[in-house]
Amino acid sequence: MSGFFSASVLKIAIINIIGGAIFGFAIAFVPIHTTFTAINQNCTLYESQSSCGNVDGISCQWIAATSKCHFMGADCSVGHSDANCTAISSDCQWSYTDNMCRHAAGYSSVQSGIFSSAMIVGGLVGSLFTGPIVSRIGRKKSMTIIGIISVVASVLVHIASGTNTYGLLIAARVILGFAMGGICIVGPMYVEEMVPAEYSKPVGVLFQVFCTFGIVLAAAIGLALNPTDFTVDNVNMKARFQGFDAFMTVLSALVVLVGLTMEESRKWRPHGEDQSEDVQLMKVQEAADSQYTVAQMTGPLMIAFFLSLAQQMTGINAIMNYAPNITANMNLKPLMGNFVVMIWNFITTLVAIPLASRFSMRQMFLTGTFVASLACLCTGIPVYPGVTSDTTRSALAGTGIFIFILAFELGMGPCFYVLAQILFPSSFRPKGSSFTMVVQFCFNIIINLCFPIAVENLSGGPAGDQNKGMGIAFMFFGCCGLLSWIILVKWLQPFPEEGEDKHVDADHHE
Repeated sequence: MSGFFSASVLKIAIINIIGGAIFGFAIAFVPIHTTFTAINQNCTLYESQSSCGNVDGISCQWIAATSKCHFMGADCSVGHSDANCTAISSDCQWSYTDNMCRHAAGYSSVQSGIFSSAMIVGGLVGSLFTGPIVSRIGRKKSMTIIGIISVVASVLVHIASGTNTYGLLIAARVILGFAMGGICIVGPMYVEEMVPAEYSKPVGVLFQVFCTFGIVLAAAIGLALNPTDFTVDNVNMKARFQGFDAFMTVLSALVVLVGLTMEESRKWRPHGEDQSEDVQLMKVQEAADSQYTVAQMTGPLMIAFFLSLAQQMTGINAIMNYAPNITANMNLKPLMGNFVVMIWNFITTLVAIPLASRFSMRQMFLTGTFVASLACLCTGIPVYPGVTSDTTRSALAGTGIFIFILAFELGMGPCFYVLAQILFPSSFRPKGSSFTMVVQFCFNIIINLCFPIAVENLSGGPAGDQNKGMGIAFMFFGCCGLLSWIILVKWLQPFPEEGEDKHVDADHHE
């Protein structure tokens, strides 16, 4: 029997390692790039005449009388209320938190929503078509194509960052989404088909483990590249953008390399190729399984729907994409708060590896869903204005978010990609897992696009207390999670496949 760290196991595990890492980095790209954009467009941050004159993202001017860097045009600082702030210029915005009128810098809530959801839109399309494609051309060619698409998208991001072109950035993220939607299907599917039965669960959860590694890697790089001295001659945000973007390019190249060097799955053969006796026997089993139609798979497909609802509508991507804004309410600097959240996200996921050897995927997912849902309620209720004092609100909100991440990464995150495979019989797995990813990407789009807009509107606009909208959003997340948990407790079971003990993962078989 091969050991967990043997070459035969690791060459399969590397698919989930690289696939998870690039998917995580792609997710964590959003808050870093958004924060860098806000820095690049905020003249008031720059503290010397030379640094003010070298701002690249917007026109700034140094005012000698005040020894401060100002935006060209209207002086927003003369506004003393919400009403006269917006009357000065459409570029001026009243800050409820700072109780002052300031020039708007960075993306608007609509732009942020479009930016954070662009990759997910592409992911939806990618996951929709990956199922039939991977069945036709195989896992190896599919992974190579995914890598090539990722490289193309990364190059476009470099160009968009260098030219400050928002539209090109969105297009590049959509293209990247095509690849990320595919990798979420091909990676876990390949591992499930190839890994020895005794290591299927610990190797299976590696996709989520390295997804969180990619997230914390992006957070660490963003923190390292974050400018802290605004008195230097040139803060050079353009170079910082390019340095950050380069890591995505490297990961994309690694996906191409993995695709070129991986062994084709034993469960796929091109039409017309001679089949070994083992493959012929497998084909006989698949032919028996082919009786399953979409109508007959209605039950597993409905469970996949609620599995995806729990995975996304409890708000994990709201936290991942808007961590700098959320942690600002806890008095943390944007990228430092982002890094703290992401490192905790990664640490908690590591514990999922030994847990996966002791508990079923069902047990871990259901426990994580229940605790995460309660954590959302414990975050949203105290954040709502008037419920607690500012100090208590920050403490309770921080605790709620950290408990949520703990519950998500010990149960929901690592188990989702495994359950998305074993909910369905082998012959229906490409279609079933593709459907599952399409649904979770749909919910993901709703969260990414609507979260910043909903928080702002529920708060009464950009000048309102944003804690109001934040509180309502997290209470909504908690309710979605509890609804999903009630359904899944009764119906979530892996699909029983005769002769495949590795798929038997229900609680009563443990």
